[in-house]
Amino acid sequence: MSDLTPLAILGLALGGAAALSMLEQLVAGLRPAPLAVARAAGDRLRQPLARPDIRDAWLYHMAPGLLLLAAIGALAFVPWAPGFRGIDLSTGAIAFAAALAYVTPAIFMAGWGAGRPLAVVGGFRWLALMLAYAMPLAMVITAVAAPAGSLRPADIVEVQHAVPMALVQPLALALWLPAVLAVCFLPPFDLPQADGELQGGAFSEYRGLDAALVGLAQRVLLLAVSGMTAALFLSGWQGPLLPAALWMALKTTAVAALLLWVGRRVPRLEIDRVTSLAWKVANPLAIVAIVIAGLITLLFYR
Repeated sequence: MSDLTPLAILGLALGGAAALSMLEQLVAGLRPAPLAVARAAGDRLRQPLARPDIRDAWLYHMAPGLLLLAAIGALAFVPWAPGFRGIDLSTGAIAFAAALAYVTPAIFMAGWGAGRPLAVVGGFRWLALMLAYAMPLAMVITAVAAPAGSLRPADIVEVQHAVPMALVQPLALALWLPAVLAVCFLPPFDLPQADGELQGGAFSEYRGLDAALVGLAQRVLLLAVSGMTAALFLSGWQGPLLPAALWMALKTTAVAALLLWVGRRVPRLEIDRVTSLAWKVANPLAIVAIVIAGLITLLFYR
């Protein structure tokens, strides 16, 4: 089995996004309706593009494409099975976080480019959110990579052959899940759009293809972070009896379902409270997680 080609990664992104749309309906308590989803996507694509009469219209129209590229770039670093992965770098775990970093300029470009007051507020909210949660994300990756002695995602999967990192480092997992949920700007971290407060926020003016690209990018982001969560914390493709790729698919689906379920049941917090929790709680605890990872590595993995 060979590494994933760019075309295969694109197909994985599109197929995974469609599957996550069905999963989202299940989590919402609805009966999955693939034809209804396809019809809704077709209706959205037929809408004309919005043309805001502002100076930064080019930023406005570039943002959805950059957002989708960031999502696909992150997806490319996820190891799905032995020899079945996209970009296999020795620093792949950090490169994954670096790809996610491009979500920040994309969403800020969307809000700033729209030029509407509430859209700009949504963009600045996102900057505050990602400044607060980027450090816990990177530090948790360092913590789970320590036992493997490598930042290569496949090596981190291999070191979990006996015990998954979710059991070895539960604090790291508890910090990781809110951070990746925030990256996907899903509830309760949907602060850039916040329909009840900002009436769509950074994405309020999008129509047609632009809106479809934003929706697709959000689902690809969810697929990417769910897959990487399965690789870093749930021993990835490892498991008895079933094929490796199937184990990875099942674990990725379980993580995505958990994130969607939490988003529907946890109320949205105010932006000042969300950032305060990150700076005062998540960041210090992430440092503690690194210390714990170092001790565990010295005691049990060397």
